[in-house]
Amino acid sequence: MAEDQKGLSRRGLLKGAGGMAAGAALLPQHLRAASQPGVVVRIQRDDNGTPIAGSDIEVGVLYEEGTAWFTHAKSIGDQLEKDYPGTKVKYTFANTASDPARALRWQNGDPLDVDTGRWSNPAPPTWDWVNNGFVYNMTDEVAKPGADGTVWKDTFLKSLDSFIIDSHPNTKTPGAWWGVPYELVLMLMQYNMDHFDTAGVKPPKTWTEFLDVCAKLKAKGIQPICVSGPTAPYCAQWWDRLTQRIVGTDAVKAVAFGEAKVADNPGFLLAAQELAKFKANDWFMEGYDGADFTTAQALFFQGKAAMIHMGSWLTTEMVDVIKALPKPFRLGVFDFPQYEGGKGDQNAGFGTAQMWSIANPVKATSHKVNVPLAVEYLKRFTNQANTTFRAQNLKMLPPVAGVPTPPGIDGLDAVIASTSKSDLIIYYYAIHWDTNLSTAWWNPIQALFLGQSSPEEAIKALDDGLAHYRSLKKAGG
Repeated sequence: MAEDQKGLSRRGLLKGAGGMAAGAALLPQHLRAASQPGVVVRIQRDDNGTPIAGSDIEVGVLYEEGTAWFTHAKSIGDQLEKDYPGTKVKYTFANTASDPARALRWQNGDPLDVDTGRWSNPAPPTWDWVNNGFVYNMTDEVAKPGADGTVWKDTFLKSLDSFIIDSHPNTKTPGAWWGVPYELVLMLMQYNMDHFDTAGVKPPKTWTEFLDVCAKLKAKGIQPICVSGPTAPYCAQWWDRLTQRIVGTDAVKAVAFGEAKVADNPGFLLAAQELAKFKANDWFMEGYDGADFTTAQALFFQGKAAMIHMGSWLTTEMVDVIKALPKPFRLGVFDFPQYEGGKGDQNAGFGTAQMWSIANPVKATSHKVNVPLAVEYLKRFTNQANTTFRAQNLKMLPPVAGVPTPPGIDGLDAVIASTSKSDLIIYYYAIHWDTNLSTAWWNPIQALFLGQSSPEEAIKALDDGLAHYRSLKKAGG
């Protein structure tokens, strides 16, 4: 498959987002008021006119209690409990750190009723969840009109269809909806605009310019790069981006998902050698080797480094830290630098449409999944009012049409516009949903970042780890 056929077209993304700012002003009154205290919400009924029965329901939350994100999710659950007597919502952490434990729960018949990470059309690791019957098919639900006559599936950006709708080459259920999107994610170079001003530099467009910016920042006493050394995927983000630029997406997939060897393509060694310059030149933030991802991100906003490569969720995770700063933080973003002479699409971006899915009652043995109640929760979570709240207050990129992008992120619109002719590759290549594969792919790069291995040793470790992974797969592991 050609490089320009993968993922979500940024041009489509740009077109889908057009006119968003005007959309919020046109939001129907019943949607704008839907989650406000004291507003009476019409009790929804099923196809037979029977009110949805209240029950226990367990839903995933991306951030722990005490965060603004959790408070927002709980406000939706609180309203559900109010409208459907007998409902009790349980909130379970459902972010990367809990992926393996939640996967085991699903496999053993004890799934969350509403969870993330079970479906993404371009992500092969999620296909087995669908093929083995673990995920509820929402196709009929999303095709039904709401109280205002709007069909649920028509509220989402059409440019996200390649992530949402079942259409991959091996599908057994073309056109099916196995979940609904709640956030658009873009992987971005994010930077401290004050530090850039101090060093007299501008966002770089090429890798050579990027290295020059790092050197100039360092010369001014500013550590260029923030990363969490103990967090393997956050180190590996750099590897994913740079190898895509140098060898191309197809070459990466040939080794990660096929039988090709990393050592046989010199572009991988070149990428490792380039990344090794960060440690060799002392460009990492002080204490990066011991800072977990939350600490590292907080230190970035406290001015300890000039740049961080991170998903657009960064400001969502750090909203409380940002509010506590003594002065406003001037955040800018730019796309990952192009590599001169690289074989990959030099404008390709990385990201995804994050999805909520519902557990299939047939596979749940620990409890009865109340599908109508779960559907109602997701309708409220993804409506325009709540999506607008998350965009404006939590800085989450909206997947819903008519919702404006978050304010106050300099360069975001420019990144989308400048890369509108290219594709959005699913971040991490969806490797993060396969524990054994992610161990083989991430750990050697983490060791490289920590100075525990050379570029040559990292390449050998990658091939050794991938060979072990393939043997496990062949053995049914």
